[in-house]
Amino acid sequence: MVALLLCCMALTAPLFTVTAADSIFDCPKITIPPAPQNITRLHPGHVSVVMAMGDSITAAFAARSSVYEARDLSWSIGEGSSGQVTLPWLLSQYSDKVEGQSTKAVIPNNFTHLPYGDYHPKTDHLNVAESQAAVHHGSMEQQWGYLKHALKGYKDLDSRWKVFTLWMTANDVCGQCNGPMNSKKVDQWVEKTEEIIKNVTGSINQVYINLISTLDLSRIAKVQRHYTLCKLEHKYLLNECGCIDKGNTSQLKQLDENVHMLNGKLHEIASKWQAKLAQEGRFDAAVVVQPFMENLQVPIDLNFLNHLDCFHPSALGHQALAAGLWNSMLCTDDRAGRCGQKFSEHWKPVCPDSESFFYAGKDVVPTAPPQ
Repeated sequence: MVALLLCCMALTAPLFTVTAADSIFDCPKITIPPAPQNITRLHPGHVSVVMAMGDSITAAFAARSSVYEARDLSWSIGEGSSGQVTLPWLLSQYSDKVEGQSTKAVIPNNFTHLPYGDYHPKTDHLNVAESQAAVHHGSMEQQWGYLKHALKGYKDLDSRWKVFTLWMTANDVCGQCNGPMNSKKVDQWVEKTEEIIKNVTGSINQVYINLISTLDLSRIAKVQRHYTLCKLEHKYLLNECGCIDKGNTSQLKQLDENVHMLNGKLHEIASKWQAKLAQEGRFDAAVVVQPFMENLQVPIDLNFLNHLDCFHPSALGHQALAAGLWNSMLCTDDRAGRCGQKFSEHWKPVCPDSESFFYAGKDVVPTAPPQ
């Protein structure tokens, strides 16, 4: 996401801090199946390396309602805990060793030059996300460089199963409110997304790739405009994501349509790469769109957002995203219907059993989520 103006962050105090409550994960211990020969039999207990690329959401900017990036609780790549569930933490409940997650909250490197250089290798490990990252800023190339270098520090990498999560859309679509997104910009976004998949699958074996589709960003605007302090903050102090702050109804509708278009492109990319990997006889890699936020129909509560900027996810929001991703990865029987799951800031992770494997089949575009 587009970060706050630094001066405004200094002037804006958090309303209150939202943290995750007692653990939402209460699942029994299970027997882990034998190591798979095919990625279609990849169980949570088989994964021992996690990686992620993205923007300020994956960097967990302001998740604790401060100017820190709370990378340790990032939904897809933070260390997490029983009281702050993340994807790596969930994996660690079944796998003897999970490495690569971020372990510490940090101040972004050099606010005035974001996204460039916003990576802290000693504590970020394989979380190379950067606040303000965008495809049109060259962030895909920069983050791949960080990741490729960081992977050299991991032992026995070839024999280990890995999960790589990519979500870099918001800062490319933000501000695209007055008409369809520029075709050259769309083509660049598609090209660079495919380039990352090519780099990952060409350099890494035994890897499950999550492509994350984006929620309707107008939902964020509705929250901001419902609460007086958020409304005033975004009217007079902040400048985030173009028309989310100050756009009219038609502009917000256009923004959502551009989000839908990029989500559609993501499904096309996944289908293309699934066919390509099959043709190459690659049964150790999968590219899967996880659409748990796609065409979001339910309202978002203020508690889903942090109370510094009423924009980025709170700690509770990150936990909900982690549960949504986990549940989507394990949704195999009804992808079109999202296994009947409904987005909520109080989403709970499903409990896997010994026959629960991550979905690695053909791309499925979901129907509208349950109301």
